[in-house]
Amino acid sequence: MKLPSRLRLIPLVFAPILLLAGCQTGTDRAGGNLLPAQAEAGTVWQGNHSSAAERAYVVARDGAEWTALWARVGEPAPTSLPGGRMAVAVFLGPRDTAGYGVSIDSVQQKGADLVVGYRETVPGPAQAVAQSRTSPYAIRLLPSAAGTPKFVRGK
Repeated sequence: MKLPSRLRLIPLVFAPILLLAGCQTGTDRAGGNLLPAQAEAGTVWQGNHSSAAERAYVVARDGAEWTALWARVGEPAPTSLPGGRMAVAVFLGPRDTAGYGVSIDSVQQKGADLVVGYRETVPGPAQAVAQSRTSPYAIRLLPSAAGTPKFVRGK
């Protein structure tokens, strides 16, 4: 049975919309809860929407610092800071469009320093991005370590 030409156009119109919808990444909030993903070196939380009003580098080694870190996200802490653990976080601050992101790639003890390597994602000049305000962040939960934190942006 041959379909009328206007009905044959429906898949052509809706296919790109469905493809774009399928390419969207999950939001950083699922029903108001942040769901951590397991990473090799610890638990990681990342998202595009935080309450951070400026770029910030944060280390949480106790319950009060952990609570303050999550206040920057704009959510209550998903759990109390586990014993023997600490968290490092990078907040990029407000951005005018989507397409920005941050991830914590490495944490190494180097002498008296705790070196936190992170990577920023920046949209390219020809990249189409949503015109929505974002404030990306990344948090990594790690075994406790002494040292003065030094955050180093990777390429």
